[in-house]
Amino acid sequence: MAKVFIGVGHGGSDSGATGNGMMEKNLALSMALYCKAELVRHKVNVNMSREKDENDRLSEEIRECNAYDPDVAVDIHINAGGGDGFEVYHTRYGGKGKELAYNIEQEVIRIGQNSRGLKIRVNDEGRDYFGFIRETVCPAVILEAGFLDSEDRWIFDAPEEQRKFGVAYAKGILKTLGISWMPDNVSTVQAAIQTIRSKAGLEQQTIDYLMAYRYANELVIKLAAAMC
Repeated sequence: MAKVFIGVGHGGSDSGATGNGMMEKNLALSMALYCKAELVRHKVNVNMSREKDENDRLSEEIRECNAYDPDVAVDIHINAGGGDGFEVYHTRYGGKGKELAYNIEQEVIRIGQNSRGLKIRVNDEGRDYFGFIRETVCPAVILEAGFLDSEDRWIFDAPEEQRKFGVAYAKGILKTLGISWMPDNVSTVQAAIQTIRSKAGLEQQTIDYLMAYRYANELVIKLAAAMC
């Protein structure tokens, strides 16, 4: 069975980028949980660097990834600096990492986000600059969904939009792994509800209360992913 590692940018005392009342660490976690839920729905094994707000050092993230020995890895981030659009970093050597970057970029474009392109960055020694790309044992990419301190934020500032990004990331990963995407339907939400009910021991009244929330479907899918 295929294995994927999802790194979640920043966390705990490190908020990452901030702007317009939002913090990168929270948006990245939301997108990551939706990505995990979609991958799990396709029978992919997933490990995440964190599934709640906690300190998450890069060195520990890389160690966890390598110990898990996944087929591919992604590190989810949100940009800042007043720009616009999605961008993805991959290894300077191309190969599977570049293929993964391209497949994810194409899915992000399909949900309406602009793309700043596929990118590489090297250090003074000519090696990949980013540790998550340089030191992981598998093809790895760094995803920057957009800019939270500009008008770009409107495409990912709400839960249902964060889910679109998570699903887009998952679709790109699945294509790279050679796994056909299965269209989502009501059964996904029902399966999520069943997971929450069985693992948290919630009564139907509590479930009904959750489902009255404006973003209920997105909420239960995210909660179920965190419990898997």
